[in-house]
Amino acid sequence: MTIDGGVTEQQIQQWKAQHGKVIRIDVVEGEECHIGYFKRPSLETMRATASIGKTDEFKSSEIMFDNCWLGGSEYLRKDAVLFLETVKQLSTLFQSCMSSIKNL
Repeated sequence: MTIDGGVTEQQIQQWKAQHGKVIRIDVVEGEECHIGYFKRPSLETMRATASIGKTDEFKSSEIMFDNCWLGGSEYLRKDAVLFLETVKQLSTLFQSCMSSIKNL
């Protein structure tokens, strides 16, 4: 069973137009596939996440989730196990780019 909060392709296209990129995270538990849609974090969100993360890592994860959330299965936020798996995937956003530096 797929649980996606009733998100339509039209909604996804609207999010893409508004936010540029939309990230889909699938979390499978047993027979259920929970789908959540997220935007990339802003610098403000990253700053708040880093600041709070020094004292409360869980609260930091909640800030990242809540500020990037666009829609999908509400269970991803309400169920602790699904939430933690979703946050783990959100954290990989920071590793999805490559960069290099060269002395000229």
